[in-house]
Amino acid sequence: MANSLLERLKARLEDDEAELSDAILQEIIDDVTIDVLADTNQPELNIQLNAAVIGLSVIAINRLGSEGLSSESYSGVSTSYLDDVPARIAIILNANRRLGSWGDDESDS
Repeated sequence: MANSLLERLKARLEDDEAELSDAILQEIIDDVTIDVLADTNQPELNIQLNAAVIGLSVIAINRLGSEGLSSESYSGVSTSYLDDVPARIAIILNANRRLGSWGDDESDS
């Protein structure tokens, strides 16, 4: 893919979210990448995992300032947030999950 993860993320954001600095967006991408690689036990991102990182980064940006909030209600308007990974992203993560450890698993014998 020619576009970097940062450029792809910026293209997915709405105008008010797009005002976040590139440094903050990159930090979110980096944090989500660490989580995705740890969850899948992969050494690096592939095309599918890139898509998962973008999707999870958008969710992380939408949650900025409301971390830990499970629900809220003002004047009859109720808001709640997803606790789990959306099904589409969970499918990608599960399809790319590796069992075992990274590196050389062969014995010297």
